[in-house]
Amino acid sequence: MCRVFREKAAEMPLSCVASETFAEAGVRAGVRSPFIIAAMASAFRVWPVLLLTASLPLVAAPDDALHVTHRTRALAPGEVVALTVTAPAAITAVESTWRDRPVVFVRRGATSWHALIGIDVEEVPGPRSLSVVARRPGAEDLTALHAFVVEPKQWRTRRLKVARRFVTPPVSALPRIKEEAALLNALFDVARPQRSWSGAFVRPVEGVAVSGFGVRSVLNGQPRGPHNGADFAAGTGTPIHAPGAGVVAFARPFYYSGNTVIVDHGFGLYSTMAHLSAFDVEEGARVERGTLLGKVGATGRVTGPHLHWSVRLLGARIDPESLLVATE
Repeated sequence: MCRVFREKAAEMPLSCVASETFAEAGVRAGVRSPFIIAAMASAFRVWPVLLLTASLPLVAAPDDALHVTHRTRALAPGEVVALTVTAPAAITAVESTWRDRPVVFVRRGATSWHALIGIDVEEVPGPRSLSVVARRPGAEDLTALHAFVVEPKQWRTRRLKVARRFVTPPVSALPRIKEEAALLNALFDVARPQRSWSGAFVRPVEGVAVSGFGVRSVLNGQPRGPHNGADFAAGTGTPIHAPGAGVVAFARPFYYSGNTVIVDHGFGLYSTMAHLSAFDVEEGARVERGTLLGKVGATGRVTGPHLHWSVRLLGARIDPESLLVATE
């Protein structure tokens, strides 16, 4: 398939004018496929230009065109992507989907709309595109296609020794583990339509990240999946604060993560604080950025006291550090 795109791209001469992005030049040349443009960009070695500015309006009238841009640390697995759509003032709603989940855009000002999406830690690298639709009363909807490429990422491996029951659980623990997994899957599958947070997210503890996001774990010699959060070094009893406003979905012990607080920030964004020694909030409580959630501990599957902070965004497992950058 990639060979076909490259052969097609090679047949299309392309030139850019001043201040024109590669994607805009492709549209001017009559190219509508983001995959062909991606192949053309690869041939010309201009990936950064495509990735940072690719926006393919699908309407003819310039005054009615949608312009889609994004901002991110990197277009790679585990990253948050901040989307911005510039649209005519008459637009009343902007819609899209990502990973088969609706993306909610928030209006800022007369012509600017914003949303966050996440690239899952196990996302397969390659070309991607987002179809964006803008609604306007009494007139035809506007559409645009935003193309980008997910780049591969190399992960390191860590080897840990933990209690045997956390690698090979006893039969008596299996029903509990299954029930807890179902609870979490059901929670992360829901996107609360109210957005609780505004502004930047902050670190929940003062500490150094000692075990990075995405590393592959080998526990007691047995390979496991990627590390879905970031571990911060902190002593038992260190206060843990909410990184952003939201509603406490869970504040209870879990088999693997120990004493755990999960904050629902709305729009499918969740923060999980694991291995706590104590709770300072109850389920259903509304919290603001900086609210005390609990204290650092060493409960669940751990090798010592620390805070494990993980984030889900529309189901995608993302690096919390990426969320900090995307919302700053």
